[in-house]
Amino acid sequence: MEKWQVLLLCEQPLLGESLEHILSNLEDVELVGCWTLDDTVLPRLSGQDLDLLIFAEADSPGEQVTQLTAQLLDACPNLSIVRVALARRDLRIYSSQSVPARSTDLIDLIHHLRS
Repeated sequence: MEKWQVLLLCEQPLLGESLEHILSNLEDVELVGCWTLDDTVLPRLSGQDLDLLIFAEADSPGEQVTQLTAQLLDACPNLSIVRVALARRDLRIYSSQSVPARSTDLIDLIHHLRS
């Protein structure tokens, strides 16, 4: 079984430790690390081969996370990004992957987004 290479970025250490414990116990996930969210994240990511990046946010999304998400999608188009917001109790999934498509694929996508 091939493991997903996952990196966790967290604003608060306690939240990061909790998610790190959960992710470390999954058989199909290899947690590459749990990093603090700071200005060195983007340069440090250049050498990583990741499948998924998880932002763990305790409060509403800050401008730094929003800007970094956009930069990452531009720099790493095949990287999936999930933002976990503890205060809102929701997950937001970001991806810029390009896939071959036909007009019927777009119509199907529109219909599935409603459900």
